[in-house]
Amino acid sequence: MTYPPGPYGPGPQQPHDGGWGGDPYQQGGWDAQPTGWEAPSWDQPQSQPNWDQPGYGGGYGTPGPPKNNSGLIVGIVFGVIALLVVGIGIVVVATRDSDPKNQAGGAASSTPALVPATTQAATTAPETTAPDAGTSPHVSYQDYAKNWDFKLGDVELHADWVQGRDHPSCSDIEVGGKLTGLGCQYAAEMVYKAENGSLMLTQFIMGMSSAAKAEAAPGQYTDADLKLRPGTYVDHFAVGKWKDDAQKDYLVVTFATATNAVDEETAKTYLKYRHADILGALAFR
Repeated sequence: MTYPPGPYGPGPQQPHDGGWGGDPYQQGGWDAQPTGWEAPSWDQPQSQPNWDQPGYGGGYGTPGPPKNNSGLIVGIVFGVIALLVVGIGIVVVATRDSDPKNQAGGAASSTPALVPATTQAATTAPETTAPDAGTSPHVSYQDYAKNWDFKLGDVELHADWVQGRDHPSCSDIEVGGKLTGLGCQYAAEMVYKAENGSLMLTQFIMGMSSAAKAEAAPGQYTDADLKLRPGTYVDHFAVGKWKDDAQKDYLVVTFATATNAVDEETAKTYLKYRHADILGALAFR
């Protein structure tokens, strides 16, 4: 085994007697008690009036000047005031909320965000409420029982009066009650011939229960939901067209049927202007 070098060369070292051994807290060469010193006597007299302790003047000493506590007092006062303000606020809020006049559901509610229903209804009624049934005059086929002569710019058309009929309900002109379900109450039927009898115009003016019903009806049915009486259209027609529109509380449906002697554009022209002409007439009723 190799030992680390000691103070006297390599190899195992013996403990140094000087200062090592005995009390480990004593420095080397010092005895437990210095020579010539007497051990102090611990029998102290009970009272030593002439002993002065360094740093102490006897007892707890003379108290210093009183500390300034004004800052602490002011802080306490403000704290008490703040608590009083908070307490008063809580009482006021609780009292206000308990008052039925200030509750949202109360009869005397004055919350500005809530608008009375009567005010809202009065404001919007003219825009949302449809006219009652019978607002527009009742239409009869006799109002238009005459030949139709039309001229607008370069367009000039003529159709002869054939026949007409007033229907007290819409059941005569509908299939499966479709029109009645949409609000149709009665109908006036007019029939015309043009182009030497090769083209016929069949027109219905239906009185609806309201203008809103009339406006909503177009697009809610097809030509298969309407029924034309024999003799009011071209049998085995080669061209067949129809249009529908609302005017006030009227629903107007116009048919154009033609033989192969009439081209499609001519049939469309008759249909377009006859339909528009009756809509304009109804607008002034």
